Amino acid sequence: MTTMNYAPTRPRLGRPLVAARESADDVGIQLTPQLVAAWESRLGVDRARLARPSRFLGATGVQEWQGGVDIVPRDPDQFRAVRFDRELSMTATFCALHSPARVARTAERIQADPYELLLVTVTSMRGRTVLRQDGREHEYSAGDLVFVSTASPFIQTAAGVTDPSGLVIPLAVLGKHRPLAEQPRRPINKRTLLSRAAAGFVRRFAADTAAADVPAPSADAELAAVDLITAALAELASVDGYRLQDDALFNHQSAIDLIARRHRDPDFTPDSIAAELHLSRRQLYRIFENTDQSLATRIADARVETAREMLVANPWLPVGNISAASGFGSVATFRNRFKARYGIGPVEYRQSIAR
Repeated sequence: MTTMNYAPTRPRLGRPLVAARESADDVGIQLTPQLVAAWESRLGVDRARLARPSRFLGATGVQEWQGGVDIVPRDPDQFRAVRFDRELSMTATFCALHSPARVARTAERIQADPYELLLVTVTSMRGRTVLRQDGREHEYSAGDLVFVSTASPFIQTAAGVTDPSGLVIPLAVLGKHRPLAEQPRRPINKRTLLSRAAAGFVRRFAADTAAADVPAPSADAELAAVDLITAALAELASVDGYRLQDDALFNHQSAIDLIARRHRDPDFTPDSIAAELHLSRRQLYRIFENTDQSLATRIADARVETAREMLVANPWLPVGNISAASGFGSVATFRNRFKARYGIGPVEYRQSIAR
């Protein structure tokens, strides 16, 4: 895993990335098309909304990939990598798959590119990866939550093909908890329930934001993600008494994000959200009790909006097909919900658009 590769060459996140080639067949030798397809499948993203990855090939790909680091593959001519990444409002996310390589951020690099970031990563592929920083050496494997600060030199060595996913967080975003990221400490947290939950969240959040061609999460969702990661970092640094700033906010935004992603499933209900977030039905409803919409209404409204978009974009598609594709269990329910929202039925709405 080579986390530093995902940081930009300047403090501002998300500088546009340039793909070296376009064809999936070019991801040769170590990264076969089958391996890339399996990686995309593991990301768990709807293929209809899968973004287009950047590709990096050979010595040219090595130069295009690195930013503020020295990356040394075993054979530069055989270097292969694919990467999804995305700039959010305060952070950035990425999902990558690449050949074995050693990545170093030296003191000279830090002086030339003095940006200050916290890199939070997790992999799912087996393999030996070693991180050296602050005079210590640590080995980690699949599922381990890893924290690396760009403020001090480090070397990471991946012995095989690896698939890091994660977040890039400016240290300034951590606020009063910034010293947690800057102090020398063991960089790997893999022994607690919190660290395992955070690792799963990091992988899912990165895939849903970087690899999917969907709207970006809200700033509140980003802050909730940072808060969870900070809690795991505080636990790693043995800081007593740290508490999430607002776990209700985190669960609220997670529920909204689940509705956005899964409302097209006709079996998706508020109970599905409770199960996904490991909350009781009562706990979940308490989070939304002071809002202007119930969870059931939010799900129905999301389905109606998806149906409205399909009515406009697909003028010849039967209403029954649109109803099913939007997540409604019946056409009658779809018509009633649509008329309640827009004042006219879906057929009349389509006709008005055509006129």
